[in-house]
Amino acid sequence: MAHTLKPMRPQTLRLTSWEWCLILAITGTFLAQGCTERPSSQIDSVIRTLQDARLSGAKDYAYEQLQQAEMSYSQAINELDNQDEKFAWWRTYSQGKQMLDRALAQADQAKSEALANLEETKSNAQVALTLARQNLQHTQTLLQEGREHPSMHQQFEELHLALQKAEALLDTIESGIMTQGDYIQVMTTAHAVETITVTIQERILSALDPSGNVQV
Repeated sequence: MAHTLKPMRPQTLRLTSWEWCLILAITGTFLAQGCTERPSSQIDSVIRTLQDARLSGAKDYAYEQLQQAEMSYSQAINELDNQDEKFAWWRTYSQGKQMLDRALAQADQAKSEALANLEETKSNAQVALTLARQNLQHTQTLLQEGREHPSMHQQFEELHLALQKAEALLDTIESGIMTQGDYIQVMTTAHAVETITVTIQERILSALDPSGNVQV
């Protein structure tokens, strides 16, 4: 007697509510990880722009703006780190991205301000250098004119040596510091030389006319 095989009916997979929740949680986790990635390229962009600002002289010529940009970047990284510590389902980088945008804009502004201020300082340094050189030459002429005066015999060598040192200092900043781009140091040194020459002028005039009637 032949037996007829009956086709098996597919069994319906029945999951408990707890199992459904677990599946949804796992699925949601993978979806969340794909949609909420740490903005690495945006971070790299801010880092490059900050470095460009520093290389442009922002530390000296746009210090406050650079500080703001660095602070905003630090705050953005802290925000992103805080999100990293959260479960992926609740993780969001939107606020951190906005903070990175602000840091990037501030870094760009720091770079622009640094370049503008650098050119202005360079111009001012050149003017200060020119005035110091002119004042030095005027003092040298004044000293030579009063060289034969009896009251100058004891002071001439001292004052002449002081002027030589001042001239050597000017030569150094013109050929060295000025070409290196340290314009703030150039201005500081040029003003120092100018102060030295004015003091020497006063000593020369005082020696030539103790009454103080002689004018520079």
